[in-house]
Amino acid sequence: MVESEYAKAVYELALEENKVDLFWDLFIAVDKTNDDPDYKKIMVSPMVAKERKKEMIRTIYHGFDETFLNFMYVLVDHNRVNDFDAIGHEYRKLVRADNNILFIDVLSAEELTAAQKEKLTASLQQHYNNKKLDFKFIVKPDLIGGVQIVSNGVSIDMSLKASLGRIKEDL
Repeated sequence: MVESEYAKAVYELALEENKVDLFWDLFIAVDKTNDDPDYKKIMVSPMVAKERKKEMIRTIYHGFDETFLNFMYVLVDHNRVNDFDAIGHEYRKLVRADNNILFIDVLSAEELTAAQKEKLTASLQQHYNNKKLDFKFIVKPDLIGGVQIVSNGVSIDMSLKASLGRIKEDL
């Protein structure tokens, strides 16, 4: 995947310059801008000159780290701006792997209480005792009830929706 190659390159730069955490934050900041459809249209349009795109980046991200800005210019030069989100995702995976961090999405039909989060966190920490865990709690009403835990492409689905689906299959 091309995205992982770009992610490795920018990660190596971040390591060399001791800016791994800074680049993590900058990826997140740029992700928010990428959600703007007008910005995205301009940045991926072949009708907009590359120099104009770089000028926009300089203006919008004024004050950003120079190395990170240069990385963004490389994406413009190689028509890879549309891959920015995927590159950021791969970058975060590299950071987590190097720091022995496991990212876990916890989906639930309703917001979990602090006690529920604490209990779930403690249980998973016991299971993955050699890793640091990074949780993201997401409310997904269509689960109806229960939770779904997703990590490294593996899903443990203990939701009511999944249970009903299994019952339906058995009938």
